[in-house]
Amino acid sequence: MTPFLPEDKYLHANSLRLHYLDWGGDKTKKPLVLMHGIGGHAHAFDQFAPHFLETHHVLALDGRGHGDSDWSREGYSAQQMAGDIAAFAVALGAYPFDYFGHSLGSRIGMPLGAYHGQLLDHLVLGDYGPMPDPSPAGRDTAQRRLAGGARPERPRGFFSPQQAFDWHRQQNEASTEAEVWDTVRYTYRTNWDGILVPKTDPEIAWLNGRTGLKEGPFLWDCVGKLHCKTLVLRGETSTVLDRKQAQEMAARIPSGLGLLREVPNAGHGLQRENMAGAVAIIREFLGS
Repeated sequence: MTPFLPEDKYLHANSLRLHYLDWGGDKTKKPLVLMHGIGGHAHAFDQFAPHFLETHHVLALDGRGHGDSDWSREGYSAQQMAGDIAAFAVALGAYPFDYFGHSLGSRIGMPLGAYHGQLLDHLVLGDYGPMPDPSPAGRDTAQRRLAGGARPERPRGFFSPQQAFDWHRQQNEASTEAEVWDTVRYTYRTNWDGILVPKTDPEIAWLNGRTGLKEGPFLWDCVGKLHCKTLVLRGETSTVLDRKQAQEMAARIPSGLGLLREVPNAGHGLQRENMAGAVAIIREFLGS
């Protein structure tokens, strides 16, 4: 695929300065808004976005408290973050739009579709439901996420990019050098003392535990209020969104607008674990 470089842009919405990547594409066509998972950033879609430039004007956001967007004193509920996306689209005049949210982006997509559905055409909820997977494997995954993963605790900061690179390379030896350098580049910032620290607001970590669980009933209510074409997209081997919950999500969406598909040979990572499979399913859905 021909390499593409997105343009870094900023926009004020809901009293926050939001950073986004404008991938271009055919700007006479419908926008496709991409939203990353918890602790992520807009560059999570760098390999995914170019697959849609022939059919969409592609925009990838840094959610509040993530990447190069402002942190928020008001919090990080799914409803607040959905309001950010709606305000972003209205400010740009980029609606109706298609939406793909992965992980936290899927949680955000539920109130986005329920309360701002007039701005949406297609909604893709990527491997995250209102509640955690209740299976033993799902509970184990939830515990690891709550504890920050199975790897050693990450240092509070690094004294140099090379030190950050070395630490991340040790934690994931399967990643290429380029992928690890991208991690360092896009997930860290230099603080007042010249130390590399995470860009993500530490307050967001609460979403992995009690705070996130409290939103469950609200998110189920949102699923029942969706009034746009909605694809519940699950990884075939996911331990984050169980098949039973995914089936119930699709069934609760009114007027037969809900559809469930699974990305084969992929877990929670979806497009990261099976790019071709995820792209094919999402392309077919967005073209419906």
